[in-house]
Amino acid sequence: SLQRFEMNCKGALNCITDLLSNDEDMISLLLTEKANAQERNEVLPVESHEKVELLLEEYARQLKSVLLEIGYLLQRVQSKQDMMALQLDAYRNRMIRMNLYLSMGAISMGFGTAVAGFFGMNVINGLEDADGIFNIIVASSCMVGFAFTVACYSYIDGSRTKKRTIEKLHEIEIMNRALGDMPALDLSFEMLLSDPNPITREAFREKIFASDPESIREKEIEFLFDILD
Repeated sequence: SLQRFEMNCKGALNCITDLLSNDEDMISLLLTEKANAQERNEVLPVESHEKVELLLEEYARQLKSVLLEIGYLLQRVQSKQDMMALQLDAYRNRMIRMNLYLSMGAISMGFGTAVAGFFGMNVINGLEDADGIFNIIVASSCMVGFAFTVACYSYIDGSRTKKRTIEKLHEIEIMNRALGDMPALDLSFEMLLSDPNPITREAFREKIFASDPESIREKEIEFLFDILD
């Protein structure tokens, strides 16, 4: 696999790096020159490993390039897997939503069938001869089923949840703007603490604006006063 190939490349690169850090090992790779030197009873100088060093450095550069390419391919594979997982999640969510809608429709129709079952037991209930009772029962059953479907759909749609989330985000934005001008808040709080009179909303607003804030406006003042009150 690609990950196993990456591990092999890293192992080869580490081996080459260890060879480059040891001059004696690089000299030992000069087999022919080392054998000729032994025949002449000579010792190869340390500088004679330049060819081996250049060759190993080239191999190391190529392995690093291969590792970069492997990393890029692994990222693409991971991105493709994440995309496929998101698509499968979206498809599964659509199937769950469809199943939920069908269940709501079945329950809504169940109201009508339950009422029909009650009146279909051939039990005397006193409504057999009432004028227009059939239309009333059918219309009532349909209205109850429709109301149930609408209530379930509004709950699933999450309009209230979205509204609360938007309100929370708005509060966070107000808090960020309010706390974004800390020097003005410090100055206004010092003036408020030095004032022996009770702190009212108007006094709080005057002290805040007296500190000449840059990002604090009416909404931020109301928010801070509600927190401190």
